[in-house]
Amino acid sequence: MRKAILFAAHGSKNTAANSALGNILKMAEERHPDLLIKSAFTSRHVLKRLKEQGQDLLSIKQTLENFSKDGITHVVVQSLHVIPGTEFANISKLVSQVDDGKIKLEKAVLGNPLLTGEQEIDEISDMILSLLEERDPENEALVLVAHGSKHSDSGNSLYDKFKEVLERKDKNAYLGKLNVEEGIVEISEKIKKSGVKKAYLLPLLFGAGNHVIKDMAGNHDASWKNIVASRGIKVVTITKGIGEFDVFANRWMDNLQKAIKELEN
Repeated sequence: MRKAILFAAHGSKNTAANSALGNILKMAEERHPDLLIKSAFTSRHVLKRLKEQGQDLLSIKQTLENFSKDGITHVVVQSLHVIPGTEFANISKLVSQVDDGKIKLEKAVLGNPLLTGEQEIDEISDMILSLLEERDPENEALVLVAHGSKHSDSGNSLYDKFKEVLERKDKNAYLGKLNVEEGIVEISEKIKKSGVKKAYLLPLLFGAGNHVIKDMAGNHDASWKNIVASRGIKVVTITKGIGEFDVFANRWMDNLQKAIKELEN
């Protein structure tokens, strides 16, 4: 049995997003020095744009096929996504191709993303709410910036449940989705109405790519930062993906460990 780990991340054209992936890879290499460890991006759009810039990176499928050529027999594909959305479903189909014999590996196991059910939602929401020690929950707002999923009902239902739990636990906490046009406008009006004068913007995204740097914290009028600030609210932006925080990276590592155990059974 020759084992490998393949981390599957959405990917980004912005190099700032690499910090989260680097953090995970460092953890994995320290804990599993005997295993081959690789990473690949799941976003076809990101891969296409990077290729146009001269970076011809391997896809998940190509990496798995290369593992087979190099004599690897057993692989964990560990998702670094927040929810089981469209890209997670695509990875799952590739893992099924191992079972079907289309990809020549003996066994492949898919590790879970960050949020998969009610227990994870409860635990991760507690972790989010205790992350920023400098925030005063009674007098300062927290806005989580989630990606949303245009094509995944299961993914959106998890976001909606997470939003419900988070906002029940903290009266000044909100979750908004980047792909919902009116989301941040409605949230900023709620913050203004509450009388709160300061808000923290925190990504619920693995890495700090363009969604964080431009959509959340950008200097243009349509950025989340400026939409909230236009209501007279002081804004503090946290320009880090949650994969850069060890407390969350360790959750993905826990999922990896479970997948490795399944691989060996």
